[in-house]
Amino acid sequence: MTHHSTRRLALCVAVAGAMFAAPTTLLAAGFYIQEQGVTGLGRAYAGEAAAANDASTIYFNPAGMTRLESGEFQANVHLLMPRTRLSDQGSSATGAFGEQPIDGGSGGNPYDPTPVPNLYWAERYGERLWLGVGLTAPYGLANDYDDDFFGRYDSTDTDLKVINLHPSMAFELSERVSIGGGLDLHYANATLRSAVPSPAGPDPDTDGEFKLEGDSWDVGFNLGLQADLTDATRLGLHYRHGVSQTLRGTATVTPPQGLGESTTMSAQARLKLPDVASVALSHEFDARWTGLVQYTWFRWSNFDEIDVRSAGGSIQTVEQAYRDSYAIALGAEYQANPQWTLRAGIQYDRTPTRDGFRSTRTPDGDRIWYTVGASYRASDRFSFDFGYAYIDVGSESIELESEFAEVGVSTETRGRTRGDVHVLSAGLRYRF
Repeated sequence: MTHHSTRRLALCVAVAGAMFAAPTTLLAAGFYIQEQGVTGLGRAYAGEAAAANDASTIYFNPAGMTRLESGEFQANVHLLMPRTRLSDQGSSATGAFGEQPIDGGSGGNPYDPTPVPNLYWAERYGERLWLGVGLTAPYGLANDYDDDFFGRYDSTDTDLKVINLHPSMAFELSERVSIGGGLDLHYANATLRSAVPSPAGPDPDTDGEFKLEGDSWDVGFNLGLQADLTDATRLGLHYRHGVSQTLRGTATVTPPQGLGESTTMSAQARLKLPDVASVALSHEFDARWTGLVQYTWFRWSNFDEIDVRSAGGSIQTVEQAYRDSYAIALGAEYQANPQWTLRAGIQYDRTPTRDGFRSTRTPDGDRIWYTVGASYRASDRFSFDFGYAYIDVGSESIELESEFAEVGVSTETRGRTRGDVHVLSAGLRYRF
């Protein structure tokens, strides 16, 4: 690596430290965060495995680095503004006190506006080889409900983030075909809280609490291919292996009021992330118009349960029963002039959650994305990217039954959820 390349990579790492010091958790489809590039957002991530507009191809298909016009450093930030509305549909608790409704409010909007950064660096070495690195937050979830939330015995507070470092490479097999791949170096950190009901009945003033905290490191990989089928049409294929994390930390049980002191023990839990496979096409209709389409499949059935264990055995097991899901996106780009490129797209993104297992931690539904975006090329070296998305999250039911054998209480959480997300994105690209 040359001296100049080393300095550019050092700059990338320094900026990464500043940007990723910000919170990176949020509500996402399931808890996957698609917002890993700004140009892609503008077309609802249609054709992202084939497009290779910029260095964010390191995430979506590293083979696309060979299509870049020069080495590039890219810094993006996405402001996600999720909103969820939950309504109680007859939640109740049963114990020695008989059956009682779980009195409480809707929990308020549990989400705050959250910035999500991405950083990429890519450079050519020789005639056919490219090397690159990315830093992203591909999975995350954060919500915090009011203390009197009717679904508090399911969840009160969730904070999960996964940071991914992507060392990647690409090789040009011929003028038409390139391959690429890389490692996914994951760091995961999670805090999960939920209330424990009192034997005397459901009351937020006497509830106890269950809290799990843990983190872990693990490694996965991803592979990609791009092929020009004609001078105007490009095919992209990409596969990302689902990393299976083992979060190690502590579990703390605070009994309901009057039933003793808090107990903290060492604990661990598995976090199984999905395999993700994409197929995409990009077609240039003429010198100005490009159409793009993409199908992405998620093996969310990996995420079947949260099993919290200690040295003495299982502490808590919560079934998730996620199903495999998919997303279909269609988008277009218009080259208005040498400086401006305009984009628009639509995407259907099916929720992996199921009736009977859907949780207030992920009050998700099928999503439809409507997006627009633009890029401005200020000079041969600098470009600026902008994007906006409105995501409509469909209404779904929450129907959960939980047993609290230690206090002799069972609960039924019954609710209805509906939401939406606004996303504002901006990025800076520097070519060298």
